[in-house]
Order: sequence, then C-alpha cells, then structure tokens
Amino acid sequence: MTPEMLAKIRQSLIAHEDYRRLPYVDSVGKITIGIGYNLTDRGLSDDWINHQFEADVSYFYNQLLSDFAWFRQLNVDRQIVLVDMAFMGYKHFLSFKKMIAALAEKDYHQAAIEMLDSKWADQVKGRATQLASAMITGVYNL
Repeated sequence: MTPEMLAKIRQSLIAHEDYRRLPYVDSVGKITIGIGYNLTDRGLSDDWINHQFEADVSYFYNQLLSDFAWFRQLNVDRQIVLVDMAFMGYKHFLSFKKMIAALAEKDYHQAAIEMLDSKWADQVKGRATQLASAMITGVYNL
C-alpha cells in the first residue's frame, strides 16, 4: 500500500465514519472509537493495551513528579499507590486536597483517612482499603 493510498483511505473513512477521540455508539449499535474502529467486535490488541498502560503510567508518574516536590521522596510503594489513584483521572485526583496536604506533611495515616473519606472510596470499595493500608504502612502487598 502506498502512502498516497493510505491517505486517501483515511480521508474517505473520516468522511464516512468520523474521527472520534471518545467512544460512541454507531448507527448499528456498535461501540466505536477513532476512525471507525469497532470496539464491540474487535476489542483491543494486547500490544495496544500494554503500550497504552505504560504510556499512562509514565504520564501520571511524571505529572506527580512535576506537580509535587514531595512525591520524589516517597518510597516506591507509596508512589505506586498515587499512580494507581491517578487512573481515576488526574483532575479528579487533584481534588483530594486534604490527602495531598497530608502527604506534603508526611502524615501517611491522615492521607489514608482522607483517601477513605471520599466518594471514590465508596465506588471502588476494596481497592481504596488496600491502597489506604499501603499508604499507612509504606508496603503494598498485592
């Protein structure tokens, strides 16, 4: 396939299928994303999933390093807890202001209390309990 052919196919499919960054339900009820990518029938490849996972972890880790000077001083397991939490969405993570303030003071017990005193904890149940325990002890046992 030539680059010209690929460009023409891309142009045609964008005209017919659209270009969407967020999933949508197409005209026959299939969950679709991107340029006509049928998630319902095709799913995602293991390569894509693993590549995106690594990109997401790097993104959140680097955001935390950039935004919070104290993050670098945390042990690895506490850093893992915060990266895990960031998967809820970084903007939502930043709304945990009391937890973040407690972490800045190295008050891991209070940070865990703030983690558990949230709508997020109600939604994710055991995950929040496990992560809060790791925040207190500094040891994350899976």
